[in-house]
Amino acid sequence: MSKRINWIDTMRGIAIFAVVLGHTLRNATMVYPWLYCFHVPMCVYISGLVFSRRQICFSQFLKKKITSLMVPYYCFAILSILLYAILGNYMEKSIGGGYNLTLKDSICGMLYANAGSGLMRWNMPLWYIPMMFVLLIAAYFIYARNMSTKYGMLIFAVSIILGVLCYSIINLDGLPFGCETAIYLFPFFALGMVVKHFIPKIENAHWYIRILTGAILIVLGTVLSPANGQISYNADYYGNNGYMYFVLTAICLITGFTLCVSVFRNGVACIDYVGRNTMPIMLMHKFPILFFVGVLGMTKRLVNSFPLCGSIIVAICSVGLSCVAAEIIYRILPWMLGKEGRLR
Repeated sequence: MSKRINWIDTMRGIAIFAVVLGHTLRNATMVYPWLYCFHVPMCVYISGLVFSRRQICFSQFLKKKITSLMVPYYCFAILSILLYAILGNYMEKSIGGGYNLTLKDSICGMLYANAGSGLMRWNMPLWYIPMMFVLLIAAYFIYARNMSTKYGMLIFAVSIILGVLCYSIINLDGLPFGCETAIYLFPFFALGMVVKHFIPKIENAHWYIRILTGAILIVLGTVLSPANGQISYNADYYGNNGYMYFVLTAICLITGFTLCVSVFRNGVACIDYVGRNTMPIMLMHKFPILFFVGVLGMTKRLVNSFPLCGSIIVAICSVGLSCVAAEIIYRILPWMLGKEGRLR
């Protein structure tokens, strides 16, 4: 996709905020399992919406993804491990954890890059980055010769079948770089690759039709989600009713949000800004959350007394602080965030 579409940045902002809020709530309300039904799939779906090979050779593509994904991953993994080595015991007690990783464990966790191993307690959200690296490398070859709508629909269907086979029959889990999670989440990337062909039609549809249809899909996904229980991407557990039920519920919610958000063709400025900073937020949001939930007494009491409202406030503050930190890093060491200069 050559032209940046503002409402897609708005969707990015919603998705990353849902991730941060989910990490703040810690299973405190009914909203928690609902968020986990769609927030990570929506992030993967948006990557499919904006994916382009741009006729570059694999070595260039690989270099770009190493620069934009793996360099930030290793930089913040090392930083997180150092902080954990110094403050690990206090951090675990402050959040009620039951782990106490050695430095060797943490380094092994960084290199293996699968949160299901239990060795990434120093910054669990980072599992997403190497998983996306694997997924995008696979996408480069899968969509190498054909990016047509029909081919995209075929890949979407095949990826769901593969996910069902790996989850229900093979029970694939625990692979390095979260390779199995990349397989389970690939249908959402493939869905984004299909939907991107229909963006002009979506934008030209009457706004009230998009709002009504989107609202119906969101309500349907919300009604379906409680029966499936809690999702865990770290553990590759997709609910009580299985993988297909999870995929169906997530698709309802994701397509519902797509239709509703597309009404705001010019985006929503403050949310767009968050959406353009998803990488630094993913890398850094655990630090302010730990501070607000585990250290600062006022916000800790607020979250304990009013879980949803308190968690929303903490999530907003955590996103804001991550963006401030990102602006500083972009000016001093932009390569740490996978950029050559300040994000525009």
